[in-house]
Amino acid sequence: MKIALRHALGISLLLTSSTALADITEDFEDANLDGWTTSGQVEINTIKTLGNYSMRLKGGATAERAFAADGDVTVALAATSLESNDFCEVYVSEDGQNWGGALITLNSVQDNGAFSTATTTTNGGVTHIRYVQTGTSADYCYADGIQIVGAGIPQPVAELSGSGAFGSVLVGSSASSSFSLANTGNADLTVTTISGVSAPFSLANDGCSNTTVLAGQACTFDVVYAPTAVGSDNASMTVANSDQNRSAALSGSGTDNSTPPPSVDLHVFTGAGNVARTALTLAQLNGTSLNLTDYGAFSHGQPEINADASNAAQPSNVFEGRLVLNGGNATPLNFDETTSGRAQAGNYVAPGTLPAFDFEFVQSGSHIIPKTRGLIVTAHGDWNYILEPGRVWNENNDQGYSRVAIPFALQEKQANCTHNGMMTFAFKDDGSVTNVAVQVGAETCLYFQYNLWGMVDAQYVQGAVTDANGIITAYQAEVANRYPTKPLTDIAVDFPGVVAANFAAEQSAGATTHGVLYNGVHYAAPCSTRFGDYPYCEVMSLPSYSTAKTATANFAHALLTQQYGDTARYMSVSQNVAECQDGINGTDSIWSDVTVENALDMATGNYRLSSYEGDEGSSNVLNNFFLVYTHDQKIQHACERYIRKSAPDTHFSYHSSDTYIAGVAMDNFYTAGDLFDKLVDEVYKPLNLSPVTYTSVRTDDAVADPFWSHGMTWHKDDMIKLGQVINDRGVINGQQVMSAAIMDDMLLKGGDLGLETYGAESTYLNGVWTYDMGQRSTPLCPTGSWVSYMSGYGGIGIVMFPNGAVYYFVSDSNSFAFGGAEAELHKISNICGQ
Repeated sequence: MKIALRHALGISLLLTSSTALADITEDFEDANLDGWTTSGQVEINTIKTLGNYSMRLKGGATAERAFAADGDVTVALAATSLESNDFCEVYVSEDGQNWGGALITLNSVQDNGAFSTATTTTNGGVTHIRYVQTGTSADYCYADGIQIVGAGIPQPVAELSGSGAFGSVLVGSSASSSFSLANTGNADLTVTTISGVSAPFSLANDGCSNTTVLAGQACTFDVVYAPTAVGSDNASMTVANSDQNRSAALSGSGTDNSTPPPSVDLHVFTGAGNVARTALTLAQLNGTSLNLTDYGAFSHGQPEINADASNAAQPSNVFEGRLVLNGGNATPLNFDETTSGRAQAGNYVAPGTLPAFDFEFVQSGSHIIPKTRGLIVTAHGDWNYILEPGRVWNENNDQGYSRVAIPFALQEKQANCTHNGMMTFAFKDDGSVTNVAVQVGAETCLYFQYNLWGMVDAQYVQGAVTDANGIITAYQAEVANRYPTKPLTDIAVDFPGVVAANFAAEQSAGATTHGVLYNGVHYAAPCSTRFGDYPYCEVMSLPSYSTAKTATANFAHALLTQQYGDTARYMSVSQNVAECQDGINGTDSIWSDVTVENALDMATGNYRLSSYEGDEGSSNVLNNFFLVYTHDQKIQHACERYIRKSAPDTHFSYHSSDTYIAGVAMDNFYTAGDLFDKLVDEVYKPLNLSPVTYTSVRTDDAVADPFWSHGMTWHKDDMIKLGQVINDRGVINGQQVMSAAIMDDMLLKGGDLGLETYGAESTYLNGVWTYDMGQRSTPLCPTGSWVSYMSGYGGIGIVMFPNGAVYYFVSDSNSFAFGGAEAELHKISNICGQ
């Protein structure tokens, strides 16, 4: 900023010559404080002025306003009755966050009532001006003579934000969505009407119709969707105003859980029941011991696990009610830690014990569905449950019983390690049930791997399950909305010359699964375990680890930015996280000049070790962030551990704690409810992600904050949809749900490459890693061919290739390379994005 300070002796000439050129003038001659945000004692004054009126501050008051213009900014300030250590100050900022030093400071020696002026230059389209009075109610500051020269002819600019995609809503219920119409121009915006909001949509809390919106301000209103019948509803809303009419599509679907779902949508077994079975026979299920078994035995045929090729028959019995294991108590099982020695070291309470199991299930044809989906927090010291839909079928040798297989996972409490297992048993309509064979023999968990197995006493408690039809309908929609899937080996058939085995070759030492979406087809590899392929790969629970930084924290940021504009995108950390303030109003805090976007970019300037992951790998972070489980403990470490080393947005230092701070700030900014729930309702559900994504690991306290940096669970289909919505620039079902500008940054299409991480070939921006394929030792692409990807601990990735392919891998290989997939996909179409 260029600064010129001039005393009142020359002020009349300065103001006269500038007035003719000024685009914006605030001289308070309208005798009001419209547009100003004030605290303390601020009022219009006629005693010390440049014209007839000025603004007076006293008693520790502040006044701030944003002007939608930039250029040469002139301010004038006078003071009277100041005492020692009392000041009048004025600040000018381009973003309302980074204020720098005061443009004018007046002290007790300069309190003669004469106006001093200063001029500075701003860019970026907005100018923020802030006055601060330090002192008592007997100390006075006077503000006047504000001018901004060079911004062009004042014009209003209307920007409408908010989502009109309501998704599914039960008939007789309603859902509400908030909209904001911001005036980002530099003249008043006149709003006349809001039209097109026709039944079953309606307006509520209308603060926009027949309203004048000042420059830099916004008005808000809500749209309510209350379906009265089953089916889709659509409308087109228009907000008429003096700039340009703004429109938004409104859409929703009325659902009625009393309508019986059609069974034909789900797979039906067509075999005669002639299943050749040598393991987990009916006699063994009625016994008390279990040997570790190939997972094919837990499915509808052994060794065949392909549903369409199975000889299984449709079930003759229907399960509805509760499955209770061991009387609802925890059950000790056989336990074998295979690699790490962590259990022997006493790091767990009872890792070889199955948590108490008492859950409701419903059946539709040959499909069995748990009523409770997603992460289920238990009383166990080590494990929480995730239950997934399984299958029910008949085999001729089961003496009239129907056989059930239920996929499930044990997820480490307050962590993300996910251990996958299967349960199987047989039952009859008369309530008879065998014991349940339980086996865990797979995981995505680099540091802790084990087998857990045994036969458990069971009870089938028959009874109607509340909203059974709704549970079935939701599951049918879940299955119907998955991408069409082929085995990964078919990619070589559809695209001759492509070698399927080269995909995820880098992760083969610890593979869980991988696949690629191309031209709308999901080519999926099997899910590997220590005991053959997992039979229900499509619902295998896969931990997110740090892919959640992208798909949870940064998606939430993009959602808020779409709806609230730059106010959300550039929100301050210290203004939204009280624990990160260590001075008055956060002014002395190392977080006072840090935005949430800085934190999401890992570019706060606050760190200890300059290497890109030096801090993250320390024992202090492990013990005081990852291994503490309350919000107070996590936020204390996150706010206080690091020191200011560089300016924000200049140095990359990877901290999961920074993502946690950003999540807390955004959750505090969004005051209408739980931000994670908003993300689920407005992004995950419209994307048709599976219900396992609707829950997150949260802090173990009343605050229950999502972890934001990790703690999510995905299915394979979810992973490709998360990558695809970035490729789609945040558009879901034809609507711009997340900020296109942020999505462009994720794809490096917004002009910002982010900060370098471990070398010139790697950068990071908005929670997304990027790699320059042109800097490989034997590149397929020229330098500057960037590819964006999400990355998670242990060897997890979701890669958005420039040719439109979305590739994912999940492993415990500790490898994050994807050169094999890159080379094979380049055979299909140009991978370089040139």
